[in-house]
Amino acid sequence: MIKKGFDRLGSAKEIRRRDFIRQSLGGAAALSVSGMGVGGLLQSQDAQAQASGQGFKALVFLLLSGGNDSYNMLAPTSGALRNRYERGRGFIALPARELRAISPAEPANVFGGDQHSDFGFHPNCLQLAEMFNAGELSIMCNAGNMITPVDRASYNSGTVALPPQLFSHADQRRQLQSEPINPFRFGWGGRMAELLAAFNTDPLVSPLITLSGLNAFQVSRDSLVVPYSLNNDGAVALSRFSGLRSSMVETSMSAAATSNNLLEQKYAQVFQSARTAEVIVRAAFDQAAAKGVDYDAIFQAAGGTNTRMQRRLKTIAKMIAGRNSTTNRRPIFFVSVGGFDTHANILGQHAELMGDLDASLKGFRDALVAQGDFDSVTTMVGSEFARTFTPNGNNSSAGTDHGWGGHIIFMGGPINGGRLLGVHPDFRLNQGLDTGRGRWIPTTSSSQCTVELARWMGVPEAELLSIFPSLVNFSGAENPGIIG
Repeated sequence: MIKKGFDRLGSAKEIRRRDFIRQSLGGAAALSVSGMGVGGLLQSQDAQAQASGQGFKALVFLLLSGGNDSYNMLAPTSGALRNRYERGRGFIALPARELRAISPAEPANVFGGDQHSDFGFHPNCLQLAEMFNAGELSIMCNAGNMITPVDRASYNSGTVALPPQLFSHADQRRQLQSEPINPFRFGWGGRMAELLAAFNTDPLVSPLITLSGLNAFQVSRDSLVVPYSLNNDGAVALSRFSGLRSSMVETSMSAAATSNNLLEQKYAQVFQSARTAEVIVRAAFDQAAAKGVDYDAIFQAAGGTNTRMQRRLKTIAKMIAGRNSTTNRRPIFFVSVGGFDTHANILGQHAELMGDLDASLKGFRDALVAQGDFDSVTTMVGSEFARTFTPNGNNSSAGTDHGWGGHIIFMGGPINGGRLLGVHPDFRLNQGLDTGRGRWIPTTSSSQCTVELARWMGVPEAELLSIFPSLVNFSGAENPGIIG
């Protein structure tokens, strides 16, 4: 009885707070925040009613910037595939006995027609292995940016269209967040937000939330939705905004809002939008705290050491827990973490990165479970490309260079879990999928993966090709089975 009374009181307070914000903003400020996420205001009442009955879903895109060495994140533990792994990786091969064994729901398909079941995660990824075995995550094997299917012969002869600037960090990172085409037009997350406007009807805060600043993923086509940026731990507050300083700024912004100068008006609108969104974000954090979930303890128990990745995922969990502070029902979050460009000392550097990834995803998973949201959230963990299979040195301090196809992790209740999806490379050098040094030609395009997430989020089927035009070249293979 006490808890129910508290919930009602909290809801009433929140309604009053939000009404006050809307009434106090005035026309200019309301216009500025409407640009942050009110495509839904332009939708029909029928579309909004249909969307309101479809519940809450959140998408989280975690980008491992620099090129994650996928083939040491997951490696074979026995058989012919293991033998080829050891020969190809040389000094950077991980001992089979140290890998964290997994039990796939069915054998992985290997290029050439074979199947293989004996794999293990990196030694520092015990919890990822446990989540895989529990059916809470899967891996799409050997995915990457592609315009059209590629084979080794057409690659070597130059008779097939390839992603522009194939081995460039910046270009391939952008293409993973959009499509492998030039010129860049929009990100698939940003365009999704526009097409999901009926689900996201809050005029005061954007459904696109970034914890890593500006990014290609959340660029919208028509500029109807603009991302809102959080720092590692929540809302970005104005520095030293109090006392006389606060009064002076507020007075100046009020004057600018009614100015005849359009630039001054726009500046005042952006300022008020940020201030308003900050209030709403803090309300979301208050709601998360009211759930009684000890986020710090959860991440610490997962092996967390308060890294940037862990703090950012913790903030996302709190935003999801406090989602009733807005009327948005399809938020799209973006996080990027660097350090994966391991040209030297890959064994030491990658081990540290894998330990952070393991603790971060486990902490995020446990936080979502504790607040009752794991079944409503899908997390994608990808990188612009993998690394070369062969090392660039002949000792254990060697590194790897820029590759192509690599593994993508998908985690969440909606995932078809415990599976190695797609087609795994056969690790045969100088033949099959190898374009040189084990730069594997992807067997699944990244867009074949991301279109499944768009469909799960509720993007209309008729709009999918407008986001992922390359899919016309992958007829009959646009549903690789990520969503259960």
